[in-house]
Amino acid sequence: MTPQNPATHRTRRRAGTLALAAVALAGALTCSGPATAGASEARGATATAAAPERPTACGWNKGSAGEHAWYEHCATNTNVWIQVTRWARGRYHRCVGPGRTVLDYDATGAWYDSNYRGGLCSHPGDTGP
Repeated sequence: MTPQNPATHRTRRRAGTLALAAVALAGALTCSGPATAGASEARGATATAAAPERPTACGWNKGSAGEHAWYEHCATNTNVWIQVTRWARGRYHRCVGPGRTVLDYDATGAWYDSNYRGGLCSHPGDTGP
């Protein structure tokens, strides 16, 4: 039996680790390549095109990247009462009209409340307990 040199053992382990990292990187680049090419073609020649707006869902929408949360009321002909929850300040009701209503900086949730004054309201911006 021949004794193994410890330096040779470390070199083989390092080579194996580097090979595994290279394969993982190549796989990641292969998967991301077509999406990047498609995005470039969609933008055309402009490299500084604005990022597309993310789709808005009806109801509560959590803000991101410093943006306040909002409530999207998707009906076009009614104003409704929503209940808004806020971190450390409790809940309150707010009348919202069709479209986007930006909520408090500490809002943690909002939903349509049909039990509050019948669910419908007259003046967007009004608030209640």
